[in-house]
Amino acid sequence: METALIIVTLVVALLALLILVLLINAARLRPAKVKDPLPPATVFGDSKAVERFQSILQSATVWDEEDPEADRSAFDDFLPKLQALYPRVFEALELTIINDYGILLRWPGNDSSAAPVVMMAHYDVVFAKPEDWTHDPFGAEIIDGNIYARGAVDTKCILAALLEATDYLLAEEHTPPRDIYLCSSNSEETMGLTGELMANYFSDRDITPLFVLDEGGAVIDNAPLGASPEFAAIGVAEKGFFTAYCAVSAKGGHAATPSPADAPAKLVKALNRLLQTAAPARLSKPIEAMLTELATHGSFGLRLVFANLWLFRPLVLSIMKSNPETAAMVRTTYALTELEGSKAHNVIPKTAKATVNVRVDPHETVQLALTRLKDTFAKAGIAPEDAHFDLMASLDPSPISHFDDEPFAYLKSVIKSVYPNAGIAPYVQSSCSDARHFSLICPHTYRFAGFLFKGEQRSAIHGVDENLSVDSYKRGVGFYIQLIAHLEKLGEQPK
Repeated sequence: METALIIVTLVVALLALLILVLLINAARLRPAKVKDPLPPATVFGDSKAVERFQSILQSATVWDEEDPEADRSAFDDFLPKLQALYPRVFEALELTIINDYGILLRWPGNDSSAAPVVMMAHYDVVFAKPEDWTHDPFGAEIIDGNIYARGAVDTKCILAALLEATDYLLAEEHTPPRDIYLCSSNSEETMGLTGELMANYFSDRDITPLFVLDEGGAVIDNAPLGASPEFAAIGVAEKGFFTAYCAVSAKGGHAATPSPADAPAKLVKALNRLLQTAAPARLSKPIEAMLTELATHGSFGLRLVFANLWLFRPLVLSIMKSNPETAAMVRTTYALTELEGSKAHNVIPKTAKATVNVRVDPHETVQLALTRLKDTFAKAGIAPEDAHFDLMASLDPSPISHFDDEPFAYLKSVIKSVYPNAGIAPYVQSSCSDARHFSLICPHTYRFAGFLFKGEQRSAIHGVDENLSVDSYKRGVGFYIQLIAHLEKLGEQPK
């Protein structure tokens, strides 16, 4: 009896100790502090800056990668338009054209032997069907305080704000402590060569940038986990990707005599298995850091969980896997996008086809994700000789950039100076950007736009009625002014 009482007492004591440790860890979890904070931003864009932004948005720079005879007049006119809008910038900065239409501007700094900073924004946009829009997609009209135009968010806002910041600081006779490069690709949306050739421009000259900043994350107003009203997510890596064209062959026949061995039936069985047996989930270091920071701006319950991931990691993964948006943060995803079968309603085809778009988690490779796809077809009973896979545009995940040293800390300090109430954390980007080319030559390649993108504005990217608020644009100009104006805080790091 005494032994049993001792055991019970020990168990209760251990549980009490465990609870105490959990509570202490939760109480200690606080938002990450900003090292060496900057003074609050005081200079922002004005109405003239907005007018110039509207002019840039009115250029219908939709790149056609497939047709060499496509109309390029919008691209022919774009650089002259920028030169007319920002004469001071183009007088002071050195212009290099990359791949006919890519724009590379070098702003010489006081010490050109120091590692330069690269800031990027593509100026091509995706196609917009005017009849689907409430407003002209290239009219750049301001309605109820929002600018409606294709490219307003993706990503002419960044390009325009960079030029505004440069122009403002030149007028103030500011010279940066190190060279600054402004790079703008004409074919990012179509995965053209310009972004890669821009990265090659630096690697061919043995130049390793101090950091690279491209599109990707932003300040958002509806962060997961009920975090504070504004949250800045900085992309430190991109998922890999590939598109797999899958074809399954079998005997064709009449629809009156179907069989489970028919090509469409076998394909559907394999695809269903693929979608139901997802890739394993795990928390990458950037996602873990993001969730932990989000929790510091949420409820005590969230802090309790994320301050004690050593215990609650399986629970967190289970919760994240239950939602498509959060599931994509922790695993390789397979998206079924296209199906093709018979051309007639009463004919069973000899071949059935499907397109699967795959986004590869940083822990994996394209080869591993493809092997899983093929194995799934095999486990569905499809013989290797009856399944065929073709890949298009495959790319392994980018390296994960550092988010625990000086360049990342500097970026956080700039964000905090413009968005003082925002939480800040790294994340892994699911979409692709030109930054993926630079991440191979620079270990500090970040993906962040210095604007507040509201939920409905983010969902309109590549969609109908893309828009950005005038206030958000003006504030974003202030972000890039701060970013450039305080680069001396980054020290004298050589190329």
